[in-house]
Amino acid sequence: MSTHKLFAMSAAHRWMPCPGSMAFAENRESGGSSSYADDGTATHHWGSEALLNRPGKIGDVQIINGKEYTLDEERAARVQGYVDDVRSRAIGGHLMVEIQSELSADVGGTADAAIVLPAKRLGIVEDLKDGSGEKVMASYDGEPNPQLAGYALSLLPYFELFGPIDNVLLVVYQPKLSHIDEFLMSVEALRTFGQKLSIAVDIAKACIANPNSTYADGHMRPGKRQCRWCRAPSTACKARTKYVQDEIRADFETIAAEQPKVPTDNTKLASAFGAVPFIRQWCATVEAEVTRLVADGKEIIGPDGKPFKFVEGKEGARKWIDETAAEAALTGQLGPKAYSQPKLITAPAAAKILKNKALWTDIFEPLISRPRGRPILTLGSDSRPTFTGSATAEDFEDISE
Repeated sequence: MSTHKLFAMSAAHRWMPCPGSMAFAENRESGGSSSYADDGTATHHWGSEALLNRPGKIGDVQIINGKEYTLDEERAARVQGYVDDVRSRAIGGHLMVEIQSELSADVGGTADAAIVLPAKRLGIVEDLKDGSGEKVMASYDGEPNPQLAGYALSLLPYFELFGPIDNVLLVVYQPKLSHIDEFLMSVEALRTFGQKLSIAVDIAKACIANPNSTYADGHMRPGKRQCRWCRAPSTACKARTKYVQDEIRADFETIAAEQPKVPTDNTKLASAFGAVPFIRQWCATVEAEVTRLVADGKEIIGPDGKPFKFVEGKEGARKWIDETAAEAALTGQLGPKAYSQPKLITAPAAAKILKNKALWTDIFEPLISRPRGRPILTLGSDSRPTFTGSATAEDFEDISE
């Protein structure tokens, strides 16, 4: 079991481009957990076990933070795809599974799978990403994914035990999105990356030592990727606030009087569109922070000159306090009309019960229809085929990154 590193490689996408983010104590603490993270942890466990020739069985359960996660057929298929991909790459080489990746006492993490192919003078680091929110890339704008590159850098001495290494291949395997991405880089380029990483760590340590200084402020470098998982309150980071203001090209105090204008130039419009997910996230974080402070009894003065306050929202749905008593009263007045008609269970509910039975495919699947997915606006480089159906503006899904 690995211990939490101050500079975790899984967070390198934040602290490398924005070393000042480490001045916030929230970014130096262990990330905690969520049901999504725990679900991914379960998938990683079964993936590593299978690579170690200890595959799980359908129906196996893991309990993580009090919740059960099951190895059902769908998860098993994702795990098998990952295992097959890793093993195919490892033919003729040496495979290492869940290997501790340490650059120093406070910089490192755990690599899912690492392979060295001596005959090809090649090292491979493959990372299983079980999320479905957005595609994770092995490189961004020609630069390596810092998490995978950090793993490769720390594992280079292991690779070189088997002979000289010329290149390393970074691989992202993301089964929920049917996505595999690769980035090949030379060992020389990897060492150059290591120099950048070392500089970022040194700057971050100085920011930690002087958290409330102009030095730390000067190394707050906001951006879409580094800010997405930053745990610092939005209101605490002036650079992040300025970044949002620059993107919408308006000071917040003027928005009430004059809303930001949408760019008309196509290039500027595309750039602004790329910032939308980050700005949306920033807005949600600000709202959550104001809610938290007011709930804690802090006074936050609103634009009306008065403190924000909580009021009672829309009433919840009405429900019976005592269903037995209600049933007796209703049947006395309404007779059979007191009862609603039995309702057929939904197709997804039926699938959970019957999917593993042989009759599901032959009898039930022909009885099910499924509407096509709604069109989503995305980048031209997205590997999914272009939507060919007809649609109106109301048919499009909410824009997401």
